[in-house]
Amino acid sequence: MKREIRILMVEDNPDDFELIKHALTKGGISFQPLRVDTKEDFSRELEHFRPDLILSDYQLPTFDGISALAVAVIEAPDVPFIFVSGAIGEQLAIETLKGGATDYVFKGHLNQLAPAVSRALEEAREKRARRSAEDGLRQTLVKLQRTLDQTVEALASITEIRDPYTAGHQQRVAQISSAIGEEFGLPRDMVEGIHVAGTLHDIGKIAVPAEILTKPSKLLEMEFGLVKTHPQVGYQILKGIEFPWPVAEAVLQHHERLDGSGYPRGLSANEIISEARILAVADVVEAMASHRPYRPAFGIDMALDEILRGRGTIFDPEVCDACIRLFEEKGFDPFKQP
Repeated sequence: MKREIRILMVEDNPDDFELIKHALTKGGISFQPLRVDTKEDFSRELEHFRPDLILSDYQLPTFDGISALAVAVIEAPDVPFIFVSGAIGEQLAIETLKGGATDYVFKGHLNQLAPAVSRALEEAREKRARRSAEDGLRQTLVKLQRTLDQTVEALASITEIRDPYTAGHQQRVAQISSAIGEEFGLPRDMVEGIHVAGTLHDIGKIAVPAEILTKPSKLLEMEFGLVKTHPQVGYQILKGIEFPWPVAEAVLQHHERLDGSGYPRGLSANEIISEARILAVADVVEAMASHRPYRPAFGIDMALDEILRGRGTIFDPEVCDACIRLFEEKGFDPFKQP
């Protein structure tokens, strides 16, 4: 059985109240009415009666429809609000729509009321359905983001488990590179992609023997050749994942240099994507400032001097400048112990 809709009527004239009810019944509307004519009663019944629809006169002796609309917009924003009045002109009626009313019907044309009510109720149902769908989509996106974050963390942990001497390296590179992106004023979404690429930039080292990764002395040329395969391996691992950012390409290019002296493809200048240019600087700064099995940490000052020497030749000059500003002017310190 179809539920009767609850209609709260703001009306001071009992005769008009009966005429409105008659028009609704004649129009096939099944409803339960409640009449109020004061602001106090109106506010109370919004909570207690919980109407599906509000019909309001424009002028009452101690209350008016505009005041009722103002209350309804705040306390019951999803409830359709229709003005039913004989004391409202066309222009004023249009103004009420701008103020949040759903529709208006003149008392001299009550035959139009039932269709207006049906339209208003259907629009309200559609609005609720859209909001429910949007809420569901938002929840799905939150779950997907959580899954993505967990997947990235799991992938990153593979490298650090095999290479405990560089534990935290990828996370710090992610911190530095995303901070550089923010310093540039890059869009938030792009900064997020840079952070993900930084977190995964060394995942290709999974293919490098552990004894080479942890060797406490300088690598032989053949051993270094194996290490140099990690960007390509990382690309192969990540290229099949549909990230919303060029993560795999950034990982592939993070050892490329502006003058073409980098690897694995010897790219130069504008052939290197922006994300990789940022990663390149962040990677060098973190590596030099941190301890390695074959040497002690050089410290942040020497790391910044290194990128300054390569500024404009092997490193993007604007990226270098942004990185130096972060450390020297803004007190950025990803090496600080929590």
